Amino acid sequence: MKLQFSLLALALFSMGQVNAHYPYVAPLSYQTFNNHSAIVSGFYDNPFVSEIAIKNFNFHIHTPSGEKIHLNDTDWAKTQTLSSYSLENKQDGTYRIRGIKQGSTARFALDQKQWKNLINGTRDVNKAANANVVYSADLTKKAQIKTVQTEEIIETFVSRRATTNAVVHHLHDGFDVQFITHPNVIQQHQAVQFKVLDQKKSIADLAVEILVQTTDFSREAKVYKTLKTDKDGMLNFNIADKGQYLLKIDYQQPFENKGNDLKRYKYTLSFNVI
Repeated sequence: MKLQFSLLALALFSMGQVNAHYPYVAPLSYQTFNNHSAIVSGFYDNPFVSEIAIKNFNFHIHTPSGEKIHLNDTDWAKTQTLSSYSLENKQDGTYRIRGIKQGSTARFALDQKQWKNLINGTRDVNKAANANVVYSADLTKKAQIKTVQTEEIIETFVSRRATTNAVVHHLHDGFDVQFITHPNVIQQHQAVQFKVLDQKKSIADLAVEILVQTTDFSREAKVYKTLKTDKDGMLNFNIADKGQYLLKIDYQQPFENKGNDLKRYKYTLSFNVI
């Protein structure tokens, strides 16, 4: 019988994420003829409407020639609501801008063939028991415990005069998206293919959201399209409307994985459709 991970446990793990601000990074122009490009980053409720300057992310840039440049926090100009960076893109070709943040950790324990959120201490016997939570005082010495650490990844691409593939085809360790379609050449109604990977292995049946840029007063979710990877980890989609979009993925490594230290990846890509 396949071990189950309770939805409530995931909700507890995500507590504080609801109604939170979400991070992104994007250029003011994805395709350019200029020698410098403005890159902006921040936390939003509505897509691309930054309300808080970015913080606690480590950024690096891959240039078209393959050079990797690490950015310092002082490289960013910041206001209360937005961070900005001046990218020198004098080389023709595509640049990749990527930010990574190590987030919170949560512990889970296997109890009655179900992974439950593990809470330190003893349950209050005067309150009703929660079947989706387990307390450390109630565990046996041989109880199986796993830790899940959240890692957030935000990235985008800028192309000067030409779209090149060196940085687009580069694969990172851990979670990554393989861009079979170059993200800076997406056009209306064009078939787009991305592949979602963990340790360079495909992730099947993974839910993905595409959010459209906010253009009104509403604070409702701007989900333009919901997708799911196929058995080979492929995302196949097209977009009918021109504009700027965020592709969002939330993936936790399965509890069936070997080892007691797992990752939960929260990934956001900004791109445009021409």
